[in-house]
Amino acid sequence: MARYHADEATPQQSGPTTTYQRRPGLDRWLALLLAVLTLTLGLRFTVFNASYTAGVVSRSSVGEKVINRLNDDLEELGVTGSPVTPGIAEPFLAQGIERLYGQPVIAVDTTDLTTAIKTQAAQTGVTASDSLTKRVSQAAQRQTRATLNSASMLATMTRVQLLQKLNLWIMIASALLAIVTLIYAVGMHHFLGSLGPALSVGGFLAGLVSTGGLFLVPFVMTSTSKLATQLMSTVSRSGLSVIIFVGVVEIVLGLLVMLGHRAFRRE
Repeated sequence: MARYHADEATPQQSGPTTTYQRRPGLDRWLALLLAVLTLTLGLRFTVFNASYTAGVVSRSSVGEKVINRLNDDLEELGVTGSPVTPGIAEPFLAQGIERLYGQPVIAVDTTDLTTAIKTQAAQTGVTASDSLTKRVSQAAQRQTRATLNSASMLATMTRVQLLQKLNLWIMIASALLAIVTLIYAVGMHHFLGSLGPALSVGGFLAGLVSTGGLFLVPFVMTSTSKLATQLMSTVSRSGLSVIIFVGVVEIVLGLLVMLGHRAFRRE
């Protein structure tokens, strides 16, 4: 009887305890979406962005050619010292890039160019009138159009415009799918559990593809226009380098999210 009552007094365990359930399929799917989104967003804001491309071109041999011609014209007018720099020439180059990409051409603000010419002219004892600065500004636009907007360049960049539109649609689709997937993960109480691995793996995949792209660019960027090939190769390498950096940042953020999620689960 004592043994019976002792067994009866032992507390009964409650229902089965809930354990954390991993969802590797969801993690892999979200990682793929984030990798595609990283690549398309990176290309959208670098290679297919006129302002970014103009900044890269202004520091390349193509931009150097335009800048040297402008400074030569100013030297003939008596303004020495090469007042036109890559930063000043960048808005004019952006106009040419916008035409290549089929985007609306934005009027150039010539304030920086005018200030640079007048400042350099004053140092050399020459007075730079408004008509002179206007003439140089028009010359900059003509030289940019002659360098970047030739018939061969425009014909070659038609394919780039198609890639730009395709990149935009893929970016929108991957962004919508990523949002839907994250909402599903929230409903399954697996938001942080999916976000951490997806960020790390997605960043790794984006960096891996971009690294491969750095080596494949010389073989992919081929056209009848040597200038177009040189231009797009330079811009593509710069843009892919930015995407690699973003991928590394995503890997670090993903690891931090996973560490935070593990600590939260233990509590």
